[in-house]
Amino acid sequence: MVSGCGEEPAASQSISHVYTDRSARVRAPVVPELLASTWTGARECAYGVRLIAMTDRFPVLMYHRIESASCPVVAEVERSWAVPLAEFERQMNRLREAGRVGVSMEQIHGTLASRERVPPEWVGITFDDGNQSDYRHALPVLVEHGFRATFFVCGERIGAEVPETQLKEMLSAGMHIGSHAMRHRFMTSLDAREEESELTASRAALEAILGSPVVHFAPPGGRWSGRTRAALRRAGYVAVSTSRYGFNPAHTANFAYCRLPVVRATSISTFDTMMNCERLKLWRGYARAAAADAARLVMGEGLYARARTTGKDR
Repeated sequence: MVSGCGEEPAASQSISHVYTDRSARVRAPVVPELLASTWTGARECAYGVRLIAMTDRFPVLMYHRIESASCPVVAEVERSWAVPLAEFERQMNRLREAGRVGVSMEQIHGTLASRERVPPEWVGITFDDGNQSDYRHALPVLVEHGFRATFFVCGERIGAEVPETQLKEMLSAGMHIGSHAMRHRFMTSLDAREEESELTASRAALEAILGSPVVHFAPPGGRWSGRTRAALRRAGYVAVSTSRYGFNPAHTANFAYCRLPVVRATSISTFDTMMNCERLKLWRGYARAAAADAARLVMGEGLYARARTTGKDR
């Protein structure tokens, strides 16, 4: 059973979502968070899907890279995901001016796991991939505002893109480091042995550098399955930051958390809407997520990935 951003992996919140691994094909009805936005309590719908009250939620922002003259975007496919430095600074100023506090997924999950409520001023901040702009730009801006964030680092980028010393500095500055697999391969495209290796090798590499547990994961491309979930649990991970579009309940610890992508095209008004958890105003985002999910189901993962040339479904 699925409700909101809970245990089951999904790429978006469509009415009927199918996720696949090599051993099973499961159809799980999922009621979009948007449709539940006016509910004040948990109820059961005709599909047996539990609808959760939408008046008590928090956002988790998902960034990829910050663009500047010193951290240019070389690949055109990455441009739509790169937020200009000036815009990122504006967004963080916006959070502070609104009385919000940027926090890491470690803080969020730890609070919820302790059966405490996420404070209403908290906004989760995450970065995927492991780019040089994480250290050069995101870190100093976050520290300036007294914010924290989680950086999901791809194992193969350690050294080449983000030196070990920089990862240690980020950790010492209060940032949280998570795994983004080893080679940025979609979990749904791997066999069970390859998937297990991606999860365990990346965790081991990061822990050897940081000297502390790495138990949070973000699946590359947002692609993962029920098999991935089982493998993550065996490997010792406690939470997954997905690419599933939406907000999260402020009083319940989950294994999987929704996020909201902040990209080059994200306007300051849309950013404010995300920050303030105004779900109905984000209907276009929900619609895009549902459309992308439907396209993957119809076209298949391989054909869909080849058809995407702009990198917008990363």
